[in-house]
Amino acid sequence: MSNLSKEMRISEKLLGSDAKLEILELFHKSPGLIDRIDGVSRRIGRTPPEIEADLKDLIGIGVLFTRTIGSFEVIYFDRKKDAEVQKQISNLLREGG
Repeated sequence: MSNLSKEMRISEKLLGSDAKLEILELFHKSPGLIDRIDGVSRRIGRTPPEIEADLKDLIGIGVLFTRTIGSFEVIYFDRKKDAEVQKQISNLLREGG
């Protein structure tokens, strides 16, 4: 798979919905945030079922991660991976994708 098609796939997963943009904005504003899906959904004014697929996409590309703390699964932000993804998107835009 070429880098261009990989970058296009990532950009589609990253920018595919308003909820994804809201989730990313939340974690960009609070990069140290660690919360459960219900907390993330409440913070952006949505329900957990509304954002579940979007979270899975963001976890799938590595911008968000999950971890179990006690009996809860929490979501957190990976700043390093986010910077890599932003660079890939920037390359895609420069190349006219």
